[in-house]
Amino acid sequence: MNILCSVCARGGSTTLKNKNIKILYGKPLIAHTLITAKKAKIFDSLVVSSDSSKIINISKKYADFTIKRPHNLSHDSSPKIPAIRHVLEKSEEFFNKKFDVIIDLDATAPLRTVKDIKDALKIFLKNKNSNLFSVCKSNKNPYYNMVEKKNNKIRIVKK
Repeated sequence: MNILCSVCARGGSTTLKNKNIKILYGKPLIAHTLITAKKAKIFDSLVVSSDSSKIINISKKYADFTIKRPHNLSHDSSPKIPAIRHVLEKSEEFFNKKFDVIIDLDATAPLRTVKDIKDALKIFLKNKNSNLFSVCKSNKNPYYNMVEKKNNKIRIVKK
């Protein structure tokens, strides 16, 4: 089973400018996610997608592959699923293989542990889910990064 880890990190944060590269305990914020993903030792490939050259340059130290994300997938209101799909397509092309599972880790979760990642994968595989995600109470509209199923059709809902 080929498992892809994607980390999608935009440079244009509206709440906290350049949050993904702010230093936290001596490392850029995104580095904490990338280091934890590497330590999990469950990913065949670790890929970072960003519209920011600074994020890309920092990520090259930790990731197997970095992707400059197109502008149309990098807006504040852009849903995440198309960005993850872009990571998958570019990664399959770059690594010349198909991935069976994609685990997308937010760059802004430095408290996530290796155990958290491994436990989530176990639950996902055991229950044969089509997807699995962790949640917390949102301060934004819940339709921000949502997929909606209506009349047996799936569509990406935009803010």
